[in-house]
Amino acid sequence: MATSSEDKDRPDTDDAPSGEADAQDTSREDGEDRAAARADAAAPARASRPAKPAGAARRPAGKKPGARPRAAAQPQGGSLGKSMILFLIIIGGLAAAFAYFGREPAPGTAGPKWKPGDKAQVEVTLVASDIKDLACWSADEISGRHCAFESPTKGWSKGDADDKKLLRPYTTTDRVQFLAAGLWSEPALTGKLPSARFAVKCTYTVEGKMKKPGIRWSSEGAWLDRSEDWYTGLLSDCKLINP
Repeated sequence: MATSSEDKDRPDTDDAPSGEADAQDTSREDGEDRAAARADAAAPARASRPAKPAGAARRPAGKKPGARPRAAAQPQGGSLGKSMILFLIIIGGLAAAFAYFGREPAPGTAGPKWKPGDKAQVEVTLVASDIKDLACWSADEISGRHCAFESPTKGWSKGDADDKKLLRPYTTTDRVQFLAAGLWSEPALTGKLPSARFAVKCTYTVEGKMKKPGIRWSSEGAWLDRSEDWYTGLLSDCKLINP
């Protein structure tokens, strides 16, 4: 058994040497100082970061901030229907425009507004057989000139049928229609005439108007009753236009 003196001489193994204890205390203090320094450095960064609103909704993943919401896709049927309606409106407008600007002038009403005594330059379209095919009927007489017939079935019985007194219907190249005498006695038309359709340029002296004459464009054709008055007059100074 060890004596009490031995116990006193034995070193105390439970207590660390004073040098080691001091080193451990210093190392612990240094670690705490560094941790505090890091916390102090991070505090301004956290303070500068804006706080997230308490009620802010969470942004869906993959969606950029500030992006505009995508519009809902329009149904295909509605767009197709609008396109068809627009197409029909355009086609209808074009058809109406063509119908309006493509109208032919009404016989006897188109052309300039002549008055008795006017002298107009006209280009008349003809074929050689017009000398016997063209005719009109009316019981009226304008400035001594008349149609070849008093009625659809009765020839003129009030005088002679001289060419310069006999009115016939004519059409110009710009589709003006009128009655005139004297064409077939013009020197330009007394010789051999072209076999195809041709035109002559003449001076038309306006003498008046005949009320709603009957017109015939062929000796075998039917009479056409006109609903408008036709100019009457004399053709002179005619020149053949080369076909």
